[in-house]
Amino acid sequence: MRRFWFSVNADDYLERGSNSLGLQGKLCSYLQTQGEAIHDYPYVYLVTAPRFLGYSFNPVSFWYLYDSSKELSAMILEVNNTFDERRLYFLKGSLGNAMDENAIDPPPRKFKDTWPKDFHVSPFNSRKGSYVLNAYDPFSPSLSGTGMIDNNITLNSSKSHPKLVARVFSTEASSDPATLGYWTSLRFIAAWWWVGFATFPRIVKEAGELFFRRKLHVWYRPEVLKDTIGRRPTNDEVKIESTFRNFLRYLVTNSKIEHPLCYISSIPSSSASETLYPESADSSNPSKEVVDFKITTPLFFARLARYSHISEFLSNEILTDDDKDRTFYTSHPRILLQLFKDSPNILRPSSEHFLLSNGLRWRFLQWLRSHRSQKVVQSDVNKQQHVKSDIRRLSFSELDSFAMSFESPSGKAKYVRATTKILLSDIVAFGYPEILDAVDHVLKVLASYVVVYGMKDIWYMITGEWMIVTLA
Repeated sequence: MRRFWFSVNADDYLERGSNSLGLQGKLCSYLQTQGEAIHDYPYVYLVTAPRFLGYSFNPVSFWYLYDSSKELSAMILEVNNTFDERRLYFLKGSLGNAMDENAIDPPPRKFKDTWPKDFHVSPFNSRKGSYVLNAYDPFSPSLSGTGMIDNNITLNSSKSHPKLVARVFSTEASSDPATLGYWTSLRFIAAWWWVGFATFPRIVKEAGELFFRRKLHVWYRPEVLKDTIGRRPTNDEVKIESTFRNFLRYLVTNSKIEHPLCYISSIPSSSASETLYPESADSSNPSKEVVDFKITTPLFFARLARYSHISEFLSNEILTDDDKDRTFYTSHPRILLQLFKDSPNILRPSSEHFLLSNGLRWRFLQWLRSHRSQKVVQSDVNKQQHVKSDIRRLSFSELDSFAMSFESPSGKAKYVRATTKILLSDIVAFGYPEILDAVDHVLKVLASYVVVYGMKDIWYMITGEWMIVTLA
């Protein structure tokens, strides 16, 4: 019963995916990325809001990491925003002076740390500034404390002026759920069931207050940086990523560039990272630097589908001066661009692949691409409209050609459906494929009713009796 009401799910914490590892396994993997070892922290406690009836929204969770001497030596702050993005901060701050062993009621020791702000949390604050954490050790001294929480987080501006102070603290002594009786559990549920559901509405209410009444400036959400966890992907982005991963494997294998490429996807269900090696690489010379290619947000794949030339898409993001709109990170931009510029020389799809791969769908995709290649622009000089066209060959993109030539029949179908939906949404749904999904669902429901009640009329004309139909 208690598991049904309240639960802590490994999927809600740390890196997305790898839920089979559990909280301990995921924590171990994360610490390795920070150059730490799990055996250095034999005692770990997580302070968080559990799921209630499967729902949870945690603005921040606190991990307390204790060393073998039972001293608080590190903390992990897990921050989530309302855009389904997540930032993990590993802190190795300073712990206050040791307590006087002769004191009758010594205060708990305080953990302090400061770190730069690089995550978009509120639309009323930019991504600049810094955080200051003052957290009392809840189990001081030596894990014998009562577990009373008292954490204070201060947001400082880029000029080191305090802008916001948030405090998370205990109002009563903690209780062990394993020791709660039946009636005590019911009273606890009755008192706290609504808190998780009310968190997001409270945020929206306060945002409305600040925007409409206080007239605060709004900072539009930037794309996440390379150390931040992006939002969950859509089904279409998952399908495109699968084809892109196969395309990247083929491209690197047949490339003349001898550098290995480490590909890190933002799709939780796929492999976290994969290192690809070109066939032309000299195995006797392993000193070539590895090119890191990390997708920071699934939006990368939706944008990729809209381009006919992948190298152009990558160039636009690499050359932009503002990192607020980038969707990937690479350690060697020039080598990565050269890799994709060589792709037209590698991929040579024949017409027979097109004819055998559901030609009508591919022709529609081809029309959508040619439609997007022309844009109406207005001159600032004479206010006349001109048509801006891409004069390069735009029959299909490199990814389209690869899908037609090398993907399995199911892979082709998934790719062309996802890409077509994204391109079509730009024309009829303001760039939101979710609108097309909603329309498709409504049409299916209407069609089912038309078919069912049409069968009733046909049955009546044949038999003279009404058919009783129950729709479950």
